Order: sequence, then structure tokens, then C-alpha cells
Amino acid sequence: MEGSRIVIACLISALLVVAALLSAVAIGSDVHLYLYGATWCPHCRSLDQFLTQAYPGSYSFCKIDLYEVCKNNLDSIRSFFASKGVSSEYLGYIPQTYVTKDGKYLIAVVVGAVTDVQFWQNITARSPQEKVVFIVPPNVYEIKMSFQEQQELVALITKYTVTTTAPPSSQQIVKPQLIIPIALIAIGVLVIAYSIFRRRK
Repeated sequence: MEGSRIVIACLISALLVVAALLSAVAIGSDVHLYLYGATWCPHCRSLDQFLTQAYPGSYSFCKIDLYEVCKNNLDSIRSFFASKGVSSEYLGYIPQTYVTKDGKYLIAVVVGAVTDVQFWQNITARSPQEKVVFIVPPNVYEIKMSFQEQQELVALITKYTVTTTAPPSSQQIVKPQLIIPIALIAIGVLVIAYSIFRRRK
């Protein structure tokens, strides 16, 4: 009876490990967020603090008041979206966050300091499409953009931006290449435990 409990406990542990790994992958290590804003802007600072903790190593802050290249980038980005019919009123706001995937697709643009975890999880889980979600809460728009246009815009967005650093966190993303070895270890522990139990019967 005691052996059965051990086996069941090992099975549950193995399943939990695999589930945790799959959950980590769902966050998407191929996603990167680029915030364009200013150090004097309280909403920018608030969002910067949130994203630094939520996406360590996958987030950059381009400060338009400190770096001319960031200001020039944002001016060009605004001109591009203006040509797509986006209101100049929306484009004038900061912070603006650009969510990219695989270093070449633009998934979404978020205007404003949204600090809701579920909101960002939903955004980063989106797959690349030839349209980009442009969000000015509570308004959501879809803008048609070819993949070629997205690649060109992402190249501009990511130009000379520096990835922010954050202290190690237990919430950091597990690298995909580590999933299979760790999962195999978990399964191996289960098999060994079961073998020991069988010998004792």
C-alpha cells in the first residue's frame, strides 16, 4: 500500500514538472517587447517596472528623451502608422509598446500603461498574421500589414535598443531546448520508483 502511494506521488510530481514546462513555453521565449517612452513620464516608468519584472530578458526600453535614435525611430514609426490611417491623437501618446515575435513579426501595438498580467499573456500568445492589433484601451483596432512590412518595421523598432536587465527571477522562461531532457529525467524517476515498488511486492 505504501509503495502504491510512492508511485502515485512520483507520477503526480512528473506530471506537474511537464505541465510547468509546457506552461513556460506557452509564454514564448520568441517574444520580445519594446517600450518607447520617456524617463520623465510616470506612466512610462510604471510600465517599465512592470515589464522588467514580467519579461526579464525579453523586454527593452527605448528612452526618447535620452537617445536621439529612439526619438527618430518613434517619429518614423508614427509616420508609418499614420499612413495606415491611425489617428494622430493616438500616435502622440506615450508609452507605446511593440510586441514582436521571432525578431521579424509585429504582433501588436499597445498605447498606454497596461499593467495587467492576463492582458499581456493574451497579447504575447498571438500568432503572426498579416494584420497587427493596435490597442488604445479600451479600443482595439486591426491594421492590415504584410509580413514584409512587419519585418521592415520591426527592424526599425529594434534598431539600437538595449535589452533591460533584471535580477534572476523564478518566473523566467525555461529555454525550449531544456524541456525534453528535464521531462525525460522526470519520467526516469517515475520508472525507477515503479521498478523498486515491483521488486518489493
